[in-house]
Amino acid sequence: MTKLSDIYLTFDNSEGLIDKHLEEMIVDCFNKSYQGICDFFNDGNLRKTSIVPVPDYDGVAATYSEEAKVIMGTKYYAAHPLDADSLTHEWVHVAQNYQRYEPVWLTEGLADYGREKFGIYNKEAGWALPHYNERQHYTNAYRVTAAFFVWLEQNVRADLPAKLNEAMKKDTYTDELWVELTGKTVDELWADYAKANS
Repeated sequence: MTKLSDIYLTFDNSEGLIDKHLEEMIVDCFNKSYQGICDFFNDGNLRKTSIVPVPDYDGVAATYSEEAKVIMGTKYYAAHPLDADSLTHEWVHVAQNYQRYEPVWLTEGLADYGREKFGIYNKEAGWALPHYNERQHYTNAYRVTAAFFVWLEQNVRADLPAKLNEAMKKDTYTDELWVELTGKTVDELWADYAKANS
């Protein structure tokens, strides 16, 4: 049986820079989540993507969206050998392929929302969305913003993350979109989120 990774993923770990078990987890994540990611973030269109382990990259991972290339910082993965779903976040970026990534908090928040929605091994990696605290703000991006998006999806409008992604894809996002979609500004929605979770 042909797997998605056979067609859409190039992952050259021939030098053994990534632990073999982690490599298997990553490929498993891809096969189980990539279709759903592309359905949600790219109208079902699957892009071919590649993973490149990079020893001198000090970060976790990064996506070069036009090339659909993801680099992995091998030092991070040596210390976090179960964090396969960090690549799920990057595959969301591959699927997003926005013309512009501003506002960054929105782009990264949607990517971690995608990790929460489609991730396979988040629990094994000890990764979870944070509970609200007063030091947070929706512009913190990543997990903080993703937790806000999950709450909005469950309590305000079920298709709100999808509508935000659609606007980003079309390069039509403005702050006024929040009012159009929910009747409230993003700051008012954040205040509601804070009140509901304090």
